[in-house]
Amino acid sequence: MRLISSRSIRDGVELARDVVAGPPGTAPLLRAGVRLSERYVGLLTRSGIGSVWIEDELGADLEIAEPLTAETRGKVHRATGEALREASAALRSGSGMPNAVVDSLAGVAEAMVGDLLDVPDAALVLEDLHSFDSYTHRHSVQVTVLGLLIARRIWSQDGWTDFRGNRRRDRLEGRLRKLGLGLLIHDVGKLAVPPEVLNKPGVLTPEEMAVMRTHPDAGVELLRGAGLSPLVLSVVRDHHERPDGSGYPRGFEGRLVQEFPRIAAVADVYDAVTSERVYKPAGSPAVGVRVIREGAGGQFCEDVVRHFSAIVMPYPVGRELALPDGRTAVVSRVDPGSPDTPTVRLLEDGSITELVVDMSDGGEGNRTPTSAVQRPRAPITTTPPEGVSA
Repeated sequence: MRLISSRSIRDGVELARDVVAGPPGTAPLLRAGVRLSERYVGLLTRSGIGSVWIEDELGADLEIAEPLTAETRGKVHRATGEALREASAALRSGSGMPNAVVDSLAGVAEAMVGDLLDVPDAALVLEDLHSFDSYTHRHSVQVTVLGLLIARRIWSQDGWTDFRGNRRRDRLEGRLRKLGLGLLIHDVGKLAVPPEVLNKPGVLTPEEMAVMRTHPDAGVELLRGAGLSPLVLSVVRDHHERPDGSGYPRGFEGRLVQEFPRIAAVADVYDAVTSERVYKPAGSPAVGVRVIREGAGGQFCEDVVRHFSAIVMPYPVGRELALPDGRTAVVSRVDPGSPDTPTVRLLEDGSITELVVDMSDGGEGNRTPTSAVQRPRAPITTTPPEGVSA
């Protein structure tokens, strides 16, 4: 089983999982087992379904870890959707976010932390949250998943520093829960930004950018009466601050940008780059990883980027990959120590071959041709299933 972009569906591929375009309990838009065709591309993209699971020989036996259980996904969907609705109502009325909603989100953050504690590094599906209601809804959940995984790795390996400057490794789950809550609500202030500015397809004018840059403070104001930890609020207020001082709303730099927002910044930008919006197509994981790598030491904290790079692969397992020589393959294995040289599978002349390709000088997101270094593995001879195009 593997995950493909809805836009790359070809005639005859078999759907591996139900496609649900609404909240938990909604009847599936498409059921597992159906044979897809290119005519489904329009239906799926109009419904906000950016990716689907398929069964074919190239995806056989691939081990892909999903960060959240189905039960937790349902909780997340309901609680975050309700929080967005309540936040919108609070903005209209001039009141703050109800404490009961914040408490519900705190419970969701706890459930997410429980799931993510056991997820292996570098074996993640970060593109399968298509049933969420809006970009803001899905983005908040996606950023939370990635931010928690980064923090888990940092604090497990390097520990964390308390206000006395002591390095510690205790109370990790409590810190993860606080970070998770901050990440879930980090963009709540965008509800105060006019849609014509938030979703503008072109470059924002200076006046529009000034409006956009009010959303961190708007979020803090909305949450002021909720009794949240300063650590939680730091994520909402400072996730656009940057170590080099180029961020907003206050232009903090260096260690004035606290650890929680530094983690949030990397997760936020990666997901924004790799998400499809009404005004831009999604960038590939390779593009997202490159943006984060290139920002290390300036836009982003080097330590956070180092741990991010051990978790998020530019060529993740199960993803289709355009090789430098023009062929299409599927990533079957990746070494976190050498993320730019994935092992891939190709179907040629009725058989599957696995080989290692060097994508470090080209590939997705880079139009410069490069020759792949290929080390064939033992071929796997198969017969393509009926109706599946080779």
